[in-house]
Amino acid sequence: MKLEINRNQHSDSIHQKTSRALLWMNLSNEPFIVLYALLPFIFRKDLNASLLAISILTALRPVLPVFSFYWSANLTNRPDLLRSNLILAWAFGRLPFLFVPWFANVWYLIFCCAAYEFFNKSGIPALIEILKINIPKDAREKTYTFYFVLSFVESILLGLVMAGLLDFHPSAWQFLCGFAALVSLSSIWVQLRVPIEIATAVPAPLPPFKVRVVQPWKDAFALLRKRPDFAQFQWGFMMGGFGLMLIAPSLSIFYVDMLNLEHTQIVTGRSILMGVGIVLSSYFWKKGLSKLSVPQLTIRILIGFGLFPLVLLLSLLDMQWFYLAFILYGIAQAGSHLLWNLSGTLFAKDEDSSQYSRVNILMVGLRGIVAPALGGLMCSYLGPVPMLVFGTLICAMGAVYMRAIEKKFMLLPRKSSP
Repeated sequence: MKLEINRNQHSDSIHQKTSRALLWMNLSNEPFIVLYALLPFIFRKDLNASLLAISILTALRPVLPVFSFYWSANLTNRPDLLRSNLILAWAFGRLPFLFVPWFANVWYLIFCCAAYEFFNKSGIPALIEILKINIPKDAREKTYTFYFVLSFVESILLGLVMAGLLDFHPSAWQFLCGFAALVSLSSIWVQLRVPIEIATAVPAPLPPFKVRVVQPWKDAFALLRKRPDFAQFQWGFMMGGFGLMLIAPSLSIFYVDMLNLEHTQIVTGRSILMGVGIVLSSYFWKKGLSKLSVPQLTIRILIGFGLFPLVLLLSLLDMQWFYLAFILYGIAQAGSHLLWNLSGTLFAKDEDSSQYSRVNILMVGLRGIVAPALGGLMCSYLGPVPMLVFGTLICAMGAVYMRAIEKKFMLLPRKSSP
């Protein structure tokens, strides 16, 4: 009995330490995320970046996961690598931003964003697997959702402060970038304190370089063949993600050249009202994780993403539609963030979830190779308005596909014991 009590106390201690680390990671990273989300607008508004530079910037997020996919390729059943993998990815992704105040030009910022996009996705499989190991299922979903919401409450407050500051001192974003990166890097201290139970088994020797290059792709496609339900989920998300990536280069052009927005307006929409949508809807998405199938959740997410560019077009008539569009986007983004990040644990059940998370990242990269470049090229000929229409149509196609395969989809077991 005493041994059982000690075991439970030890488990509770691991849970609490991991939860505290996740909390500070969210809170310390949010100032950086708020500024990072504004960079495409700053590129056009303050740096007068070309459509080519904006297209390159928007392509970084989806394209680089093809390479960050390799960062976590050797994590499966290797808990001894999880913490170092997460910490190094976190550090390398943010360090270049410390020097933005001295190198505030388009191409250095593209370099900074490239480093962030590569390493940000690289650390996700390790983080999700740490949460899966250290926090029981029900508590994991509640904790992840609550901290996600809390970070966007912080985002709303930060948006209120930054909006006025950037309009009064437009160049302040340079120094804010360096400061925000420093604050985000402070979470490495709590990451070092996250406990990981490491098995005593001797790790397998590192395979040859050629095998390390090819094998992750083989493993990914083998997993998709083995799990047709997971493959169908990827196809549905692929369509919605492709639609959003296709319109990404057009958004900055639309905001600056057609709506003539100021910093206050874009921060109000992107940080404050999007945050409101996320905060108001996250509880319902969390409930949906336990009550709805993955196709049902995906359909709702894709409908929300499809409405975003459609409602955004109405802002040409009245700016109130601009603000409503970001509330809708926030609602959809809340569901997308939870489902995309936790889908690995949902599909994995008792398996290692990092292999599923890696496939998520790989699929982002594959669609990112095509969509932003194609979107930038099409925008240069057609303009931003037709591109927003195309984005809505593609997201709608994804929703129709998920509806068509819903009855065939292998439903995930809910209420399973951790």
